[in-house]
Amino acid sequence: MAQPFYNIPASVKAFGNATMLGPIPWLALPAALVVLGMWRLINRQKVGRYILAVGGNASAAELSGVSVARTILWAHAISGFLAALAGVMLVARLQLGQPSIGDDWLILSFAAPVIGGAVLSGGHVSVFGTFYGVVIVAIITQALVIFRIDPFFVQVVLGLLILWAVGVNRLREVRFAGA
Repeated sequence: MAQPFYNIPASVKAFGNATMLGPIPWLALPAALVVLGMWRLINRQKVGRYILAVGGNASAAELSGVSVARTILWAHAISGFLAALAGVMLVARLQLGQPSIGDDWLILSFAAPVIGGAVLSGGHVSVFGTFYGVVIVAIITQALVIFRIDPFFVQVVLGLLILWAVGVNRLREVRFAGA
């Protein structure tokens, strides 16, 4: 069983609590850099376009000369790096390491890109749309916490938001195909 750890270096704690420009935490800077970096990767780099191609149709991407195995490896490596960065930022903010802290964040990590307009069938994602989806999910979850709504109801609300976003996404696909 994983055990929490508390002996976080003072420099990490200081970075986790430091602010810039008033109330904006310094942790917003790495997050903003990740958003810009992912936008550049997805929209301007070959590997990003390959990831979208494999996500949309792996067979077609392979027939186009894309190494599907290498692209999947890149996608997992990028995902692992971003998860590690998020973990370090979370430790800095909370000033402790709790291995099981993200167990109930699965629906949040699924809801944000879907609400942001990611196509579930693959091949299209908007980095800034995902960012806005994260903001929307954060505002909704924090508002429900402030109003002391049952945490299980938060999951229901997010589930309904996902269903709504998928419905809107599907409606757009049908309209686009009919046009």
